[in-house]
Amino acid sequence: MELEEAGKYIFGINENGNKFRPSDWVERIASTLGNYDASRRLRYNPYVIPTKLDGQYCLFVADILAAINPPAYQFVMDFVASNRLRVKGSFTPEPDMELQFVA
Repeated sequence: MELEEAGKYIFGINENGNKFRPSDWVERIASTLGNYDASRRLRYNPYVIPTKLDGQYCLFVADILAAINPPAYQFVMDFVASNRLRVKGSFTPEPDMELQFVA
């Protein structure tokens, strides 16, 4: 899957360097914003995707989500703020950047 959107990577580490619990928070957030297809298989929102970056499991949130679905974007950003999670800023990944998407 090739990613063309700029976005944020949210890691399960808080500002103090402690691991965030529960450990399945990425799947919980992504599934909350996903939906089920005709075969009853969960499909993640294309703008909120569980992924790995630099060997760490994280949640990618595309910046365009703020324009397409402001309440969903605010939900994720409020979650990040209230749990003081680390975010790797807003940027557009380089074409050769290795991103591993979990489907």
